[in-house]
Amino acid sequence: MSDLVTHAHDTRVVVVGGGMAGIVAALECARLGLRVTLFEAAPHLGGSLDRVTLGDVTVDAAADGIPASASTLAGLIDEVGLADELETARDDELWLAAGPDGAAPAPAETVLGIPANPWAEDVRRHIETRGAWRAYVDRLRPPLTVGRRRSLGELVSSRMGERVRDRLVAPYMLAVHGVAPEHIDIDIAAPSLNPALTRTGSLSGAVAQTRRAGAPQRRAPRGGLFRLVDGLAGRLHDYDVDVRVGTAVAAIERDGVQWLVRPAGTGGAGDAVESVTADALIIAVDEDTARSLLATHVELPPNAQPQPAPLDVAMLRIAGVALPDRGSLVIGPGPDPVAVRPISRTWPGIGKALAADEHILRVTLPHTGAPDAEVIEAARAAASDLCGVPIPAEAVRSAARASYRRAAPGSLLGHEAAVEAIRARARTVPGLALVGGWLSGNSLERVAADAVTEADAARRAALWGGTDPA
Repeated sequence: MSDLVTHAHDTRVVVVGGGMAGIVAALECARLGLRVTLFEAAPHLGGSLDRVTLGDVTVDAAADGIPASASTLAGLIDEVGLADELETARDDELWLAAGPDGAAPAPAETVLGIPANPWAEDVRRHIETRGAWRAYVDRLRPPLTVGRRRSLGELVSSRMGERVRDRLVAPYMLAVHGVAPEHIDIDIAAPSLNPALTRTGSLSGAVAQTRRAGAPQRRAPRGGLFRLVDGLAGRLHDYDVDVRVGTAVAAIERDGVQWLVRPAGTGGAGDAVESVTADALIIAVDEDTARSLLATHVELPPNAQPQPAPLDVAMLRIAGVALPDRGSLVIGPGPDPVAVRPISRTWPGIGKALAADEHILRVTLPHTGAPDAEVIEAARAAASDLCGVPIPAEAVRSAARASYRRAAPGSLLGHEAAVEAIRARARTVPGLALVGGWLSGNSLERVAADAVTEADAARRAALWGGTDPA
């Protein structure tokens, strides 16, 4: 046993990237006593789990909740002692603004926005009578015309019409996942839907047979998911992980069987750059950065397309505005929809931290590269429209802007095959592992679970050549 402990302690791992994938990968390796160094270019860990401070309140700037079914994240939350501080999102209702009458609650009985009953009042509110008739025609098709389609958008358009596609299915896919429904693999996004379509003969019948009652609950530590990041940073410290925030990696080299990771900004002109040696290298950065760092070592196959465009996020702390009840997410119309989350209403802990007449809104918009002030002003105008009440400039007490690039969903057509090819090529390079949302998909639970799996494979390869000792 002492030999194994010594071998583990003598094995060095470098993780490049301090988002959720990098944190989890580093933690998994450090648990067995491996010496781990983690590089993060930003001033703090978390990656897309960023945070902003609005006056005296700090809140999440991107993801703000996780499904109650997220078992990997639940384990991490428990590990850092936050399990007793979880709160459940309230009024967690989606509103859509693509219909003729503006924002209204999304239909209740749907799968991926596809309605079980086109004639339901909450469906007709969005697609009108004309759209309901077109969707109903699907029930009249002869069984032999059922067929099977993989594209969500093509399936919905062909069977229930463009209004269901444009006003019910597309807004959520575009706002949350950043891709049109034509690029979503129905057999991954809703694997039971196509078999049910074959059995029932209609898409609405398939939805009625497969939908689950009630919306899945979301939870978060009181105050925000950034508390999980801080807790995990503490666990890395407990395991003596060398965490270097504010330190980008300039280059990665090979020295025989080991890696040499060269941080940026170390050493002046003529000075030797202090490189960190590693037996295993885990790349946990975004796709473009990963490909750039590894370009001289391996040519990775292309990823599935299209990839989501970057987003701007404007956080607005407003006062003196009586917001009407519009659920927890309001999605605007168009191919690049704006979305608004009144997070102070959704999360009780945030609401309690504010004055009685205050709210915090998270507004997501297409990234423009405009100055912060312009993005914040555009967000204020969009929030006024989607919330259905004027929000004057003087009502904005504080604001912040963040920008980030979303990973594509795991249900993107061709994603699984592309990732399999990318990882197969990466595994031809000894001591290399790749993790992150561009490989696992944009679900935070999948990011964490995938990082556990890949880090386990990397540490086994580093310690025992890929197999555990007998």
